[in-house]
Amino acid sequence: MADISTQQDMTAFSDAELAQEIRSGNQSAFEEISARYQGLIGSIAAKYTAAGFDRADFMQEGLIALLSACKAYDRTKGDASFRNFAAICISRRFMSVIRSANAKGVIPEESLVPYEGIELSDNNALNPETLILRQEDTRVLTQTLKDNLSALEMNVLRLYLSGRTYTHIAQKLGITTKSVDNALQRIRRKIPLS
Repeated sequence: MADISTQQDMTAFSDAELAQEIRSGNQSAFEEISARYQGLIGSIAAKYTAAGFDRADFMQEGLIALLSACKAYDRTKGDASFRNFAAICISRRFMSVIRSANAKGVIPEESLVPYEGIELSDNNALNPETLILRQEDTRVLTQTLKDNLSALEMNVLRLYLSGRTYTHIAQKLGITTKSVDNALQRIRRKIPLS
């Protein structure tokens, strides 16, 4: 086997050799193998769908699976080529993502109804006094939210309450899913719900 660590050009080495270098912490080796496997990850990703996940999410998950495959692959054990081993790892990762998304019970976007414009209507239980008190509670809550939340936090909360996923909120507002999560955490601290 060639001494990869002294080489500048990673393109001349096999996938198994690159995997060994990745286990040793060589970042250039992972960059090379991820470039080689973009097509495979994309073709496997095209077979899978999950609510709240788009193609870019699956590509990221595929790269994570590829890194795991590099760290776990041992060509001395078994006859599987690295490519076959990586394909299995990537497919299993995608199946895990789908199981996780299904377990969370993500509501498909087409079945969501926006909360704007919905009026409370339970004519048998609400008398005029109850209606006025509810309107006042709603007004107070709305004012409290406006006084305590930033514009971004208000937008995140509005979309979150309408049933949108973190991914959808992030895309809609042009921010990362981590920013969505951070905004929701700040909202929970600012407006504790009992």
